[in-house]
Amino acid sequence: MAFRRRSTSGSKPQLKEKVVQIYESFFKGEDVSKDNDNFWDEFFLLKPKISYIETEIEKLSIEQLITLQDNIRLLFIKCITTFECQHQLRIIFSLKTLTCLVSSLYKKFRINPTFEFISILVIPKDTDMVFENLLGKCNIMLREPECVVVKDLCLQFLLTIVTGTDNLNENPSLRHLMTNSVFEPLTEVLSNNIYQTYHGYDSILLLTLLMNVETAKKTNPYVVKLSLLDKEDTLNGYSQIIRWSLEEICQQYRSEEIAQYSNNTWFNTFTSVVSNMLFVPETIEEHNIELPQEIRSMSGILIALYEAVHYNRNFMTTLTHCHTSNNYESHPSVMQQAQAVTNNPDLKSPSDNQFSNLLVTFFQYCSIVMQDTKTEANANNSMLCFVILSSITDDQFANSLMHDVNLQFKVDLYRSPTRRYMFVPDKSPKPLAAALLDLMIEFMLGHMMKKLPLDQYMKCISIIHRIICYQKRNSVRLCYNWKDLWSSLITLLKFLMTYEHQLSQDMNIYDLGIQIVNIFNLFITYGDMLLPSPSSYDELYYEIIRMHTVFDNIYVLSSRNSSSVSEHKLSATKLSNCLINIRAIINHYIPKIDNWLEKNSVTTPVGEEILEVVRNNYDTLTLKLLLDCLGSFESNKSNHDLSSSSLIKLMVSKVVKDTRQSLKHSNTDLQQILQNFSLYTNPS
Repeated sequence: MAFRRRSTSGSKPQLKEKVVQIYESFFKGEDVSKDNDNFWDEFFLLKPKISYIETEIEKLSIEQLITLQDNIRLLFIKCITTFECQHQLRIIFSLKTLTCLVSSLYKKFRINPTFEFISILVIPKDTDMVFENLLGKCNIMLREPECVVVKDLCLQFLLTIVTGTDNLNENPSLRHLMTNSVFEPLTEVLSNNIYQTYHGYDSILLLTLLMNVETAKKTNPYVVKLSLLDKEDTLNGYSQIIRWSLEEICQQYRSEEIAQYSNNTWFNTFTSVVSNMLFVPETIEEHNIELPQEIRSMSGILIALYEAVHYNRNFMTTLTHCHTSNNYESHPSVMQQAQAVTNNPDLKSPSDNQFSNLLVTFFQYCSIVMQDTKTEANANNSMLCFVILSSITDDQFANSLMHDVNLQFKVDLYRSPTRRYMFVPDKSPKPLAAALLDLMIEFMLGHMMKKLPLDQYMKCISIIHRIICYQKRNSVRLCYNWKDLWSSLITLLKFLMTYEHQLSQDMNIYDLGIQIVNIFNLFITYGDMLLPSPSSYDELYYEIIRMHTVFDNIYVLSSRNSSSVSEHKLSATKLSNCLINIRAIINHYIPKIDNWLEKNSVTTPVGEEILEVVRNNYDTLTLKLLLDCLGSFESNKSNHDLSSSSLIKLMVSKVVKDTRQSLKHSNTDLQQILQNFSLYTNPS
């Protein structure tokens, strides 16, 4: 199978593999199959030398490739023809060869976009027919009970095509994937309990990228098919893969958190306690949090979740579906990770949380990724999480699930040890709407910095607004400690007021102030429909009165800017108008409280005494119905699409590059595939 070649030094002959000899003749333009009818059957039993093919194509100029196009076309066609044989090893080697060939030509195309590499692979007039045949065979390999390796390599080949260019819309091969859909076989993989374990991630990633291709008809066939998908097992499989991926990140973060905690000294603990005691909200600065690389590279899974939530209403039913972890744990790559987790008693494997579901895991992941918004990648992931949460809270059925008192879950929200605020959410099982409010409060209190992530704050407050509007429309009384929310919103208002001069130079903080005040207006006007008890309504007034200086200062600030020449004049005017009822409450109760203190000779009243004054003076309080300020927050899909489309496009480009890089690494694992060939046999 090899021959001896003397080295230039004349010392020792070197051995050259037979496949390399064939490659050398191939790239010289020779007819490698001449006088051998069984050449291609024998060729695809030889282990391909991927690195050699890549190196040779990289060295060739476009003119030289054109000269070799007859050989390249023959190899391309023979690889496709080999897919029909029954010999699994031949199919594996042909897939690896085909993937390497296509990847190398795409690399040339990225350097020189004028290079028509498809005409190197196929005779132009036969392009549609050849690609139809190729993608048809890929459909068969993904659908039939082939060995797991074949399916895996087929997915890698398709991902190689899709990620060939940084911009999906500049990829000339994707029009064939639009007309020859692989949607059905990919969803069949997701609905199979075994195959979803091995191929679920790549299948979802491929679907996600294909759904973001712009077509001439303006209607992407993959988006249409996803929106119509109603098979429960497929939707559950889609949800399961996303949950596994997010859960793996949560487990990793938990592991690193424990490791960091174990390295803390008593001095670290002491300084942390002192920092908490001396916490002043308006001095919060950016936190130095370094998130693991894997957390920053979850864009593909997040986009997949966004697409499902945004386009398929049936997917909402899977958000609270409790999955089993048996198949997940049987995956060879997971078993090794699970062993490491088992050895650490402080960690829990996914199966330990029998009540886990996608929404619980997603909330936990959000609490991790939202900790760091300083870098562009982290900020984009965090913003996409907010977009997904907005879509969820925009859906009536999803809201009903989150407010169902019979669906209570324990959600462990992660928080950075550098956080210095005193909000500690209740960790007992609760409706998911309560857990989401906890998550939003965590974000609000944790990112009050001079470089305020305004867009994310706007999304955060709008999510809270959506939840409350749902409760108002459906007369739902969520059992929640609303005082935590009110105090957090007031703290944020205080921060905006304190740093107004610095912040207003770069952003419109008055729009954020309007959203915050409107939440208070909702509670003031509809509190009897929302709050769990009359005492909760009393506590709302108590918080407004207790922190009246914040509202007074915000009113003065907005009034000053509404009467001056300012780019934010309109927003400042609207904010001052939104404060009418809050100011009415303050102006009504402050004198009455002062009179009560003077009458009873009390200098330092307790909370219950103030609450008693509040209860006794409701009758004489006059408020206005601020319909313009309240709003019904009805769904507006078109505006929602416009606000998120640019973010999705930006993140898809990053996913394409990251996926291509991972595929590049996977091209070196052929030896490992062969070693594990006996393991990856037909799992059925």
